[in-house]
Amino acid sequence: MKRPNIVLITTDQQRFDAMSLNAPDGSAIQTPHLDELAAHGVNFTRGYVTCPSCIAARRTILTGLHPSNPRHGRPGYLDGEEFFPDFTLPGLLSGAGYQTQLIGKFHVYPQGKRYGFDNVVLSEQLDWRPDSDYFGRNDYVSWLARRGHRFSPIACGVGANSRIARPFHLADDLHHSNWCVHEAIDFLRRRRDPACPFFLHLSFWAPHPPFVPPRTYFGRYMRRAARQPAIGEWAPKFSGPQPRGQSPEAGVARLTEPELRESAAGYYGLINHVDDQVYRLLNAAFDRGTKSAAEPMLILFTSDHGEMLGDHYLHHKQVAFEGSTHVPFFVSGRDVDLRTGSCDALVGLEDLLPTVCELAGVDVPGPVDGRSLAAALRGQAPPSRPWLFGEHAARDLSNHWLIEAASYRKYVWHAATGEEMLFDLSADPRELNDLSADAAALAPFRQRMADHLAGRRDYNYDRSKLTPCAGRPPRAIYGEVR
Repeated sequence: MKRPNIVLITTDQQRFDAMSLNAPDGSAIQTPHLDELAAHGVNFTRGYVTCPSCIAARRTILTGLHPSNPRHGRPGYLDGEEFFPDFTLPGLLSGAGYQTQLIGKFHVYPQGKRYGFDNVVLSEQLDWRPDSDYFGRNDYVSWLARRGHRFSPIACGVGANSRIARPFHLADDLHHSNWCVHEAIDFLRRRRDPACPFFLHLSFWAPHPPFVPPRTYFGRYMRRAARQPAIGEWAPKFSGPQPRGQSPEAGVARLTEPELRESAAGYYGLINHVDDQVYRLLNAAFDRGTKSAAEPMLILFTSDHGEMLGDHYLHHKQVAFEGSTHVPFFVSGRDVDLRTGSCDALVGLEDLLPTVCELAGVDVPGPVDGRSLAAALRGQAPPSRPWLFGEHAARDLSNHWLIEAASYRKYVWHAATGEEMLFDLSADPRELNDLSADAAALAPFRQRMADHLAGRRDYNYDRSKLTPCAGRPPRAIYGEVR
């Protein structure tokens, strides 16, 4: 059987319900092309990132390792740390005869290190920092300069973690998402080796802030009703007027309705734009008459983490809640043997490496934490995973969480304060009700977390100091709310 070409498409900071097929009523956002791809493949509705932060998630994609694994070594965010994995997904595929190409965001150190890719076309982020050891190289900026735009693409004046949104200040064709697809089409038409299969990782910066979609997309969502964030019964009950002078990059903030509308318009607009660009890629490179049209192809889609988007007055990621950790995750393709439908097995980014390797006929040379999903793609029983663990190390915001597959309940432990939360995701997917006042319900989760963290030197899960939030806002996130 001919080995398939493989396209891995990742967005940055796209939450699970920011794809129409996954949204409760499907009306908040338009993603018709991603929806079609997912519907013609297997849509994993319980896909999670086990460390909701850029660098950690990307190491997991590369290695199939959980962030807590010493061979992974990054259970949180830290720039400037070189990585020495035993093997990587692109390296394994390259060694097996695949041509491997990355386009877009990589977020590894040092810049330019390929980590197994044959070639990288690199643009970590929109806010180019030419004097930075971490972000100094930006091939997108160089591409803009060749077209006469010799200034930073962040000239729109919006910060890289800001909740402020506005239309992109240059022509649509110069947008970062367009550039990613320009480069991908160029690779497929001119630079791929026709004598071997290819692995292309197309890594979009969007919808990570700055929320600057092309004007058409921003306007489309500004005309819609403002998104109403999920505000848990346990969330702070703020008193007094909204404080002035807050940073636009603050992780906790109460926004006015116009601010919420603009932020969601920028965020959804970026995703809708990516959706159209994915169609452009598939139409240009894989439709009838193209070199790749008759070749079997796998398409995998996911995101490195989500975005809280105002839920529970929170913004960005890092926290254990669904907006931050629950992400789109599907496998599709053409001329490959895939069942169609949805699958509710618990899956994580760790599963990408063993899945791709099995489908490509490549052996994994050592142990990984992920599990191949190939059986589920063929309509068989998915791999057994009774629990899924996640964590994020971030000073006072450090948190650990676990989800039980059978009950689809999530337990959260805030390491700095010992506070606990418990949610029933089947009945309460927006995490509106904290069930941690129920001591009997907590007991099995406490035991499982204690077993999971046994032997860890960086955390002390002291069961005598655990404090159920019991419907109160966790001080670890909000401090003392008045």
